[in-house]
Amino acid sequence: MKILCISDQVEQVLHGPSLNSYAQGVEAIISCGDLPFDYLEYVVTFLGVPLYYVLGNHDPAPDSPEYPGGCIPLDGKVLEVGTGEERVTFAGLSGSPMYSGGPNQYTEGQMGRRALSLSASILKRRLLGRQGPTVFVTHSPPFGLGDRKDPAHVGFGPFLKLIDRHEPALWLHGHVHLYGPDQQRVTNRGGTKVLNVFGHRILEV
Repeated sequence: MKILCISDQVEQVLHGPSLNSYAQGVEAIISCGDLPFDYLEYVVTFLGVPLYYVLGNHDPAPDSPEYPGGCIPLDGKVLEVGTGEERVTFAGLSGSPMYSGGPNQYTEGQMGRRALSLSASILKRRLLGRQGPTVFVTHSPPFGLGDRKDPAHVGFGPFLKLIDRHEPALWLHGHVHLYGPDQQRVTNRGGTKVLNVFGHRILEV
């Protein structure tokens, strides 16, 4: 499945009449957060494929009346995307570490409980013979995997437990802005590739 991943920064290449040709063949869009909702609505309208999103620390709270029309929230959920042999299972968690008390910010303990709840949903699916997630989608990175040392951008420890327990092929995140050619976009833990999709990336999964 070909997917367009977006996060944190509005990209000019995804605006205007060239969008359809640039993203030709994309079957789903994944947003890792901190993007204007009208930007998400623009991209999903022009490409005409499902857009799944988690929220970042600069987005409205999940109980806010503001939301991106026509887009599908992935926070705390496990969803199958696509049909037939091209179906891919995604799981998502919104939010960043607590640093200012704003919306979508969580302590390590709070995120640990959210991660446990998501893990329980995955295990229930497996008991029913359904596939576990191939791809995890979060705003913040896992601890030590493409994160930073400052309190706002350090990764979450509970995400490492999710990787070790469920062994997804791919973990997508944003939050850590990348500028310049020498920034590390890809890290690995075991067989899981951890990818910072800051700006945008087009991937095959």
